[in-house]
Amino acid sequence: MGDGRVATPWKYMAATAVLWGSAFPAISVALEGYPPTAIAVLRLATAVLLLLPCLFTGRISRLRRGDAVRMAAFGVSGMTAYQLLLYAGERHVEGGTAAMLVSTSPVFATLLGMVFLRERPGPRGITGLLVALGGALLVALAGGQGGGSLQGMAMIVLAAAAQATSFVLQKPLLRRYSGMDCIFYGSLFGLVPLLAFVPRAAGQVAAAGWQQSAAVFWLGLGCTVLAFVTWSRVLTAAPASTSSLVLYAVPVAALGLDAALLGSVPKPMACVGGVVVLAGVAIAALRRTAPRRVAEGGPRRTDAARRTPSAV
Repeated sequence: MGDGRVATPWKYMAATAVLWGSAFPAISVALEGYPPTAIAVLRLATAVLLLLPCLFTGRISRLRRGDAVRMAAFGVSGMTAYQLLLYAGERHVEGGTAAMLVSTSPVFATLLGMVFLRERPGPRGITGLLVALGGALLVALAGGQGGGSLQGMAMIVLAAAAQATSFVLQKPLLRRYSGMDCIFYGSLFGLVPLLAFVPRAAGQVAAAGWQQSAAVFWLGLGCTVLAFVTWSRVLTAAPASTSSLVLYAVPVAALGLDAALLGSVPKPMACVGGVVVLAGVAIAALRRTAPRRVAEGGPRRTDAARRTPSAV
């Protein structure tokens, strides 16, 4: 396996960043024909249906009864709450700005890790948190044209906090389950609170335009399932310090795709704030690049895997 980890998987890293970054303009398009609840229902249902054959063929592990509650909490926080808050916020905030605000999720993950997992970020970690939060404030202050409403930004920051909560819940699960396992079961449990909206979502498919429906389908296929495939290749071939670059590239990809596909360009202050956010997250992440002990009897898990969203 040593030789297989020499080459840096740049093409898979680039593909993952583009796939996750494409979620933000796709959400903007989908919102033109669907409400947030319908997008969440259809995206999660698409992911579950696409991954269901993997469960029957054994590529997805059976869920242990003792892990059901934690996996359900992971799904509700990381899939249901995160998606609903993000979609509602992106009604008032363009995709590129939303991506920059979502990139604060590692900040919340670190804070939650300090409280619930007794992790100690150290001086470098604290400095990174403060820098990232300062960048988020700059993005919020941009406001107005190219920035979006403060209410929409607040919902996206709450979405980042919900995603961070799912990171903390997912971390112990990754000792026993793969990323594909977590995506499948997380999406399945994430659908449960939305079951009441399924009939309405199904009815809205006929009323929506093909562009909006295609965007929703892409969220399930490209931004969830395909992104997992490319991300798993990255984790297999690259160390944490290298694979974490994908997380920093997602907002850049989102900004580029948002400008190219939708013609939306954030205000300069929002762009500066986004760069500051990424710099803060990078500073905090540098402390995690040292080698860590591999869990006994388990597969190699990088810190980047534990910090990575299951679905953007």
